[in-house]
Amino acid sequence: MDNEENITKSYAVIYNNDEVRENSSSGGMFCLLAKTVLEDNGIVFGAAFDKNWEVHHTYVENLQDLPKLMQSKYVQSDMGDCYKQAKEFLQQGKKVLFCGTGCQIYGLLSFLKKPYDNLLTMDFLCHGVPSRMVWRKYLEQLSKGRKIKSINFRDKTNGWRDFSLKVEFEDGSNYICSWHKDPYVQGFIKNVYLRESCYECRFRGVDRETDITVADFWRVHNLHPDMYDDRGTSILMLHSDKSKEIFERIKGELKFKEITNQTVIETNLPTLKSVPRNPKRDIFYKNFKGDSISKEISGYIKEPFFKRVKRKIRKIVKGK
Repeated sequence: MDNEENITKSYAVIYNNDEVRENSSSGGMFCLLAKTVLEDNGIVFGAAFDKNWEVHHTYVENLQDLPKLMQSKYVQSDMGDCYKQAKEFLQQGKKVLFCGTGCQIYGLLSFLKKPYDNLLTMDFLCHGVPSRMVWRKYLEQLSKGRKIKSINFRDKTNGWRDFSLKVEFEDGSNYICSWHKDPYVQGFIKNVYLRESCYECRFRGVDRETDITVADFWRVHNLHPDMYDDRGTSILMLHSDKSKEIFERIKGELKFKEITNQTVIETNLPTLKSVPRNPKRDIFYKNFKGDSISKEISGYIKEPFFKRVKRKIRKIVKGK
């Protein structure tokens, strides 16, 4: 980032495809970027659920398989052989879009050891990575022996801002709970069981080694109401010439507005700062059994009364 052209540009964006956006976590940017690369006979890497509903990184080569990489997954992703596979595709001259957390992208770039013109990297403003063990135990409790059909951490039935964790089962039943009330999501948001390294993340900042960064544009309803309909608005940060070139190519399929990098910082605290280490984290793991995990998590996420009042007042003032 040593010249003026490479100063990060930030935008509020909405993909002009309502069906895709409805099935995306936010404004649909990952799908549009992935679709563009796939149409160039490229390869897209990202996080997917496996048959046991654990999360791992994999790749797709066609639009039909792309949905399994879409939507947020609040679980640590197993990288497997993805770095090696990405390198092989790059050496073959294939275009590659690789999406992951900032630390995963850093791992890829370190593994490759040299730049590739045919590589496009994409990270997101990451809150932190929750424990696979806690997720596995929570899922066992929710399923109660039923076979799972689908999982969506960001279901928009009640809107984008009041998203829900939704688990559909093959017997036709389902679990759906607002992020405000679901114990697993609350434990994640309140930093009870993140990876230890997430509390001192080295991969924060506005200008990044990745080409593209995406995020939810929280508070867009206050700051730019013309970019808000409660179905999802993304922040898109362009860090490199490659990212700016692809933006020029796809912007006709977007509703967008340039925003300042300061707006990104003010609406997404993880841009610059690691989340604080929950003071109850150690005792949570010390006492963790997983026998009745909702109750176990709930004991560590309940805020004192005065903090709940303070938080509600802050939400009213900020309009978030």
